[in-house]
Amino acid sequence: MSELIYLDNGATSFPKPDEVYDFMDSFYRSHGVSPGRSGYDLSIETGNIVEEARLALTRFFNGTDPNRLVFSYNSTDALNLAILGMVEPGDHVITTTLEHNAVLRPLYHLSKYQGVEVDYVPVNAKGFVDPE
Repeated sequence: MSELIYLDNGATSFPKPDEVYDFMDSFYRSHGVSPGRSGYDLSIETGNIVEEARLALTRFFNGTDPNRLVFSYNSTDALNLAILGMVEPGDHVITTTLEHNAVLRPLYHLSKYQGVEVDYVPVNAKGFVDPE
């Protein structure tokens, strides 16, 4: 595997650093329960680990409220949560055709089924939008 040059990181990251594999293996073996969803010690402890991660990430991103940081399965899931959670029927969205499918598909759905107006700003041959 040391000879492998992996360039397909569009949907995942592979290979991961050994520290990631080591931590996740240890975590799942010792804390593989639903975090903070029950009153038993291991669930509470696991919930605390998640909240510590939330606090650390909030500080890392210079945030002020850790309750505004959302964990999701992946970028597609996060984009769907944001777009479908914020755009309402009758809204007007302006985007480009260069956006990832994780953006374009929920916008298409909202346009087709929720009456959201979606306009696509043209881009030039280099993929730039003319601000005029």
